[in-house]
Amino acid sequence: MTSTLGRSDRHAPPDDDHLDPERFRILLGTAARVPAVTLAVVATLVVTTMVVANSDLTGIYAAIAGTWLALHQVTLTIDGTSLGVLPLLPTAVLVWQAARGAASAADAIVENSGYALDRQDVSRITAATLAGPLVVTSAALIVLQDAASVLPVTPPNPAAALGWVTGTYLLASVIGIGSRVWRPLVRYYAVPEWLVLAFRPALRVLLGLFALGGIVVVAGLLWSWEVVGELLARGDHWTGVLGLTVLSILYLPNVVIGAAAVLAGSTVHFGEMHLSLFEATGGDLPVLPVLAAIPSGPAAPFWPVLLAVPATIGALLGRFAAQRTLQAQADGAAVGSTDAAWTVLAAAAGAGVVTAAATWVAGGPLGVFGTVGATWWLAGVLVFSWAGLLGIITAQLLMWREGRLAAAALRAEAAAETVSDETSDLSEDETETEDSPAVEESETLAIEAPGDGTDPEDEQGPADEQDAGGKDTAREKDTGTAAGDADDDVGGSTGAAEADSARSTGEKPTTDDVIDAEIVEIEDEPATAEEKSRTRTGEDVPDEADTEVASKAEKGAD
Repeated sequence: MTSTLGRSDRHAPPDDDHLDPERFRILLGTAARVPAVTLAVVATLVVTTMVVANSDLTGIYAAIAGTWLALHQVTLTIDGTSLGVLPLLPTAVLVWQAARGAASAADAIVENSGYALDRQDVSRITAATLAGPLVVTSAALIVLQDAASVLPVTPPNPAAALGWVTGTYLLASVIGIGSRVWRPLVRYYAVPEWLVLAFRPALRVLLGLFALGGIVVVAGLLWSWEVVGELLARGDHWTGVLGLTVLSILYLPNVVIGAAAVLAGSTVHFGEMHLSLFEATGGDLPVLPVLAAIPSGPAAPFWPVLLAVPATIGALLGRFAAQRTLQAQADGAAVGSTDAAWTVLAAAAGAGVVTAAATWVAGGPLGVFGTVGATWWLAGVLVFSWAGLLGIITAQLLMWREGRLAAAALRAEAAAETVSDETSDLSEDETETEDSPAVEESETLAIEAPGDGTDPEDEQGPADEQDAGGKDTAREKDTGTAAGDADDDVGGSTGAAEADSARSTGEKPTTDDVIDAEIVEIEDEPATAEEKSRTRTGEDVPDEADTEVASKAEKGAD
């Protein structure tokens, strides 16, 4: 299906207002399609019924005209009996077909012209949708006026008949054309967002209420199945049974609407019979099988529990409005709990208005039974009250809860960020604290090392001196020296030890027997190949300072 949206930016409408042949053909088809098809179906059904019933075909045109008016909820008076409670199912089918025709005409005009619908196109489509049915209605009124002279039929009020037909097809035009242009209209008139969001929940409220009403009707029919069988048996023949079955199906929407009104808390009147969730007074009913779903009374104690149905629907309305508002907030829209409340109120008001209108259309005068149907204004007020009150309470509670959860989540996130920042700061401080002693220790070692005057290799000096002394003693024994020489060697070794001790403590040697030896700070030299090999094999490497002191001591001994 071709969309009518977004074309005004690409194509400018023409300046002339003439009606081209293609557009005229589209409008003519819109005006004639629904009435022609409806008349063909009505004529076929009337002729078939009259032939099967072996009836005279004299009043066939009056029957067709009366059926056309009855399809549009026009009250008929036959033999002095008013028939104002007419089946809603055929009327709903007509509205649906007319709405489809108007939407198809809008799409065809846009496809043909290449630009979006303007006001003139909308008015032309609406006029075409109304023109055909109004012409047929005028002809039907003339036929009934002429047949009233020979048949027990009273022509209806022409104004009322034309008003019902106009209202029916005007509603169809609004639905059909509105389904194509509602988005541009919303943007053009700057309709509040909460009002736009209220359409879908209002439709859900209506569908839910009528669906549960249908479930109640089906349950009542199953509970009273024996009564349904008895009423069908009054048809005497298969044609009668078929006629009663068809009538029951056609009147099923009327009964469902009445059941929905009762669920909301309203009261249904059918002659002397009164039915609500709190009382049930029996009475005479027409011989129609679908009416067997109406209980004869008295009211059961558990019936008031069914008030939970509209209450649940209202709570679901509030939940839906809260979800849509929260989604809009997540998308960045500046909406809040007030917008959710307005959405609930708008949806509840729309559902209440439609319920009241449907209840009013579903009822009417019915001969000796008087006014039949539920109290339409009470049904509308109750639906609005249930949906609005429970919806607002539920929506506000959900918005409050989500707000608290969001605030708690923000606080938890802020606390987590604070803890992570503190943890990172502590880790940085610990890292600095661990690094600073190492730096101080390395600096202390670097400062103290030159002041000691010692070399790590000098710490093994005494052991090396003993080794050196032992080697000197062995050397003297090998040369066959005397005991005096041994004493000198001991004295020389003692002097060398004292000199080494004085050098390690930083004091001057006081022994006179030791030759003055200059203390020289020996710098580390690269290890020779022999020292490296000894280091690898684990042997002791003689200290150079000890070797020099030992050699000087040996010379002094000599």
